[in-house]
Amino acid sequence: MFRLTPHNRATTILLFNIILFALVSCGGGSNSSDSLIAGSTASSNSSNNSNGAGPVVWEDTYNGIHYFQTFDSQIQNVSLTASHSVFVWGVEQSVSAYRASSNPKITLSYYVPWAYDPDATHDLSYWKNFHPDWVLYKCDKVTPAYFSTTLNMPLDISNPDVIAWQVQNAATQASSQGYDAIAADEYSLGGWGGCGIYKNGQWKQLYTSGYDDPQSDKDAVAWASAYRKQIHALPHPLGLIPNFQYDGRPLNDPTLLGVVANVDGILDECSFTGCGSGNLSGQNWLNMVTFIEYVQQQGKAYMAINQAMTNDNAGLQWGLASYLMGKEHAAGLYLVSAKQYQQLAGSDLWRSEYSAPIGTPCSAMQATQGAYMRVYQGGLAIVNPSANSINFLLPSGVYTDLYGVAIGASVTLNPSSGLVLLTSKQQC
Repeated sequence: MFRLTPHNRATTILLFNIILFALVSCGGGSNSSDSLIAGSTASSNSSNNSNGAGPVVWEDTYNGIHYFQTFDSQIQNVSLTASHSVFVWGVEQSVSAYRASSNPKITLSYYVPWAYDPDATHDLSYWKNFHPDWVLYKCDKVTPAYFSTTLNMPLDISNPDVIAWQVQNAATQASSQGYDAIAADEYSLGGWGGCGIYKNGQWKQLYTSGYDDPQSDKDAVAWASAYRKQIHALPHPLGLIPNFQYDGRPLNDPTLLGVVANVDGILDECSFTGCGSGNLSGQNWLNMVTFIEYVQQQGKAYMAINQAMTNDNAGLQWGLASYLMGKEHAAGLYLVSAKQYQQLAGSDLWRSEYSAPIGTPCSAMQATQGAYMRVYQGGLAIVNPSANSINFLLPSGVYTDLYGVAIGASVTLNPSSGLVLLTSKQQC
């Protein structure tokens, strides 16, 4: 994200293999059958709300649509924002103002960058005097491995002393101020260009090429494990919520599962819109739904940012319908125009459509008629992640769109489109 300012792994892998087998078996949205997608908890009792082993107690999102706030620097009315949000990523407003609101249990997170010094005024000269052996360099052994366009000093997150400093430098303050979690930005697998450090003046190679080194993945997971353990042990325990995308990895990848096992929630800046590069399609879209479900099954939350390709009803419907496919007991939605993402960060973007009385899911997502549908008590969520238009026959009943406009017996679903419909008749 741009910024201006104990699970058994073998069991987990087995579970994901079962989920993937079920997904393949259901036909991936073909016209041949109306099959049930396995892997969702929707078909279970709605009281199945595990909060996991972490300190963060997430609001139950099983009923309805749940908005979360991304930063809050431009918010004028904290109480209003708190009243319709389940989570705030990167709180800058007064924590006490949130606690005094009508939603005092809202989950509040303290922003930190994952792998570099949050203070950009600390240049290389500063770090050479402070801790020269903590600076991560590129493979040229000269240039710090700056993350993206930042000039904040990149640090060796495999060093336990760096992790202890990160906890002391930010997490202890967040704990004392009553935050619930650390929002660790730009957490990733695969490395970002760093190759090594200087230990006692001698070059120490950490990674072979700076990118796609398996050791960097191991170090990223080890960092999450160590950091999370330490912030869980603070006087006021904190959870760990990184900004993380699985980036198309196999869903049973041990490293990916290791990330999920060592966090308390995930904020995904890309989710169903590819960080604003385009709506996900086909198997990529289906994998995203599966991953969101899986994270929640582990008692962790999934907060999905959708940077809509179009700032219109089509963009809204895509984000809403896709979110409703994987939403269980701990999932939130933040929808923004991709072109205005940076400009609107910190603004309250809640919309009246989020109060739609869609209720709780009746079952898991289904593959039907070449698309995907999930039935809710008070409506339907339908997504066409394919490249083809589909004439979709609705289940029997009387449906309206989110604005009360009556819908006929069938609808046309454009490629990469979604639709949320409502009905006054309880469907389960």
